[in-house]
Amino acid sequence: MQTVGGYLCSASDKKRIQDTLWVDGHLNRSVIAKDADVFARTCDLPEGANSAKFFMVEDEMLVGKDKPFSDEKLSLALTIYRAKNFSEAKAHVQNILDFVGMGHSVGIHTRNQEHARELAEDLRVVRVLVNQAHTFGNGGSFDNGLNFTLSMGCGTWAGNSISENLNYRNFINVTHLVRTIPEDKPAEEEMFGEYWKKYGK
Repeated sequence: MQTVGGYLCSASDKKRIQDTLWVDGHLNRSVIAKDADVFARTCDLPEGANSAKFFMVEDEMLVGKDKPFSDEKLSLALTIYRAKNFSEAKAHVQNILDFVGMGHSVGIHTRNQEHARELAEDLRVVRVLVNQAHTFGNGGSFDNGLNFTLSMGCGTWAGNSISENLNYRNFINVTHLVRTIPEDKPAEEEMFGEYWKKYGK
């Protein structure tokens, strides 16, 4: 990540960022959503940080109010965790989602599509973005199929009524003209046969 412009923060850099990014427990408006050079100067980072594109802060695999880097940062500060394996990383992602961002989204950069599928199957999350810029892809893209929006439903995990990107279909009324059709009813054996064989009827 350093080869693409990331600056790996030292322990003292991390403290400077924490003290600047959060003031009285709230994000500092003078540093969020700012360009990297402004962020570096405002946080009083060393000279070498001024040309960085983003800032990597290492943290423990813990989440909560006493671990502010596990919270939303709305800035170019990126928290880096060291996981022993994919399973540990996946569990930590769910912990972060449970703390801040229930149901919202997760991104993965991988050549192993089974890892992406596993995230989608196991995490309580609406969107799993694979090999794309998460910030831009979340709100819809011409090449990922998500509807364009700035409001992303997060499902019942977050108390939302939708688990998709809010779009025009959520604001129109649809009348369903309902007539009977030829019955398409599966047999009970078809539905429960495997279960009955395993556990009894």
